[in-house]
Amino acid sequence: MSFTGDVKTELTENNIMSESCLRAYTYGFLLFGKSFSPRSICCASDYECVINSFAESIKTVTGVTPHISRLKSGKYTLKIATSADRKKIIEHFDHSVNDISVRINHGIFEDDECYGAFIKGVFLVCGTVSNPDKNYHLEFVVPHMKLSQDLIKLLNNLDINAKYIVRKYSNVVYMKDSENIEDVLTMMGAVNSSIYIMGIKVQKDVRNKINRRMNFESANMSRSIEAGLNQVNAIRLIEQKQGLNSLPAELKELAVLRLENPDMSLKELGESLTVPISRSGVNHRFEKIISIAEKYEK
Repeated sequence: MSFTGDVKTELTENNIMSESCLRAYTYGFLLFGKSFSPRSICCASDYECVINSFAESIKTVTGVTPHISRLKSGKYTLKIATSADRKKIIEHFDHSVNDISVRINHGIFEDDECYGAFIKGVFLVCGTVSNPDKNYHLEFVVPHMKLSQDLIKLLNNLDINAKYIVRKYSNVVYMKDSENIEDVLTMMGAVNSSIYIMGIKVQKDVRNKINRRMNFESANMSRSIEAGLNQVNAIRLIEQKQGLNSLPAELKELAVLRLENPDMSLKELGESLTVPISRSGVNHRFEKIISIAEKYEK
């Protein structure tokens, strides 16, 4: 199952709500479904648990029993069959059948928890969320432009930074910030899914730190190898042109030690000298050796 499926399953399993929140939840999926008008009230879902939750909530809140069917594609649809039942539902949510505007009626929200229940209904009917292993993206594909604008305002008022795009003639309200997604999931009641995203973020952060450390060490190793090769080449050139005995004693000792230990670090070389010196001291002596070799390269 997809991560969206996991979230929607969690949301339908956690369906204990107060009467006012259940009403807001039912309003959310009905308003953001395929249609909400005197001619048609319909919504659909790929998940049986979701459509069953819708049907149960509609019956509990309004007393209307919806009709559920399954299409050949596997998708489930829920419809309100009669005009009388559609009128009853529309008026239950304080809309008028004579002047139905598909906009959010904030008058039905009795407290802050109702907003979370409402968004839960909206997400279940038209929302998806990407697998956080791949990227952070939560979106609502909204049937009407003005309704999408209402949703953005509602989310922004709840300190959720939502944005809007049109994709293939669809109105999409989306967010890509992981913290906003965690907040929305928690607000809806998908706490386990929110915690899962937090865990993925920690894992990614650890992996990134390890990768940065490995890249840093790899770069240092590459530079050390390159520097060691340059030092060996310089020493070989001096050996060929004038012999190592021509070097001052401290440079000759270091040159011979490097030829015998091409992989040894500057620190290790310094500690292995007759009179140990620091890493910077070793580096200074190699600069002198390379300077001597450079006159033969011209």
